[in-house]
Amino acid sequence: MLTTLLRPSADDIRLSTGEALAFVDVATGMPILDGLSCRLVLRRDGRLLGQARVTPSGVHHWPDLPPRWHEPAPVQADVFVRDDQGRFLPLSLPWPLPAAPAGQVTGITVRGSARLLQVELLSAPGRLAPPGLASLHGLLIWQPDEGAVPWARVRFVDGAGHMIDGASDAHGRLTLHLPRPPPDKAGSPPEPAAQLRVFAGADMVGRAVPDVLGFAAQPEVRALASVGLDDAYVPPAFQAGEPLILATAGLPSVLRELRLKPL
Repeated sequence: MLTTLLRPSADDIRLSTGEALAFVDVATGMPILDGLSCRLVLRRDGRLLGQARVTPSGVHHWPDLPPRWHEPAPVQADVFVRDDQGRFLPLSLPWPLPAAPAGQVTGITVRGSARLLQVELLSAPGRLAPPGLASLHGLLIWQPDEGAVPWARVRFVDGAGHMIDGASDAHGRLTLHLPRPPPDKAGSPPEPAAQLRVFAGADMVGRAVPDVLGFAAQPEVRALASVGLDDAYVPPAFQAGEPLILATAGLPSVLRELRLKPL
């Protein structure tokens, strides 16, 4: 038996066999208990093999799936994860589920013939900031062809060392949430500059949903400080009470875009 406690409570999740998924909000670190849908779909013809059941602790599993689908085998299906409330970006995972942590798959617990994967979900554009967090937004665009950059992986590290991961959606729109910076104190030294890394590739173009392994394997690209120059972009400091907008300099005032180019 696999016994998993997602958080200290009396809700003891017991899974006797098979694959299961538990999801965590990357912005808050809290388990996601409701609002998610996990559909197992056959690659060959798009046939639905099963809709996951959800336990009170937010564990998604397929107890009615025929035993042969729980056995190690070449990938023949995918799990499509969507948030009915629009808080998180969608993703897909290959079935059988990954054998080792990769990208948003941050942990795997194995007990006998049962496996539980912990998966981080990234904020969707337009999601309101959770309490106590600040918002960062951007529109990611390729330079010079001006096409949107879909499903780019983004890592932001603020001056205090807080690291948060996020992604653009199918239209290049990005939203991240991270701890609010402390108010400036007179005489205190300024924090180090924030850092931004972006990973994007042609394999994500045209996808309605990014697959978790392909998303994690994208090559790093350069965010540009200014149009016409090759200097790397350095995020500005947060202003109290305002979201941070990532934007390359030198564009017309009506365009607030972060331009990217391959390294």
